[in-house]
Amino acid sequence: QATVVGISKRKNVPVNDILFEFYSKKRSEGKASKVAIIATCNKLLRMIYGILKSKIPFTVS
Repeated sequence: QATVVGISKRKNVPVNDILFEFYSKKRSEGKASKVAIIATCNKLLRMIYGILKSKIPFTVS
């Protein structure tokens, strides 16, 4: 559910640009919607793990 919210748009702006771009890339590669969501979910998990391991706050630049 966190991934679906991350790739959704609010007021024509993606909630999370990184996840939205990754999802869009997977869809343009011909992946099915659910397959692209799972790949994006894995990306989100890797991002969370990296943030926790490095102890550096997440900032969108």
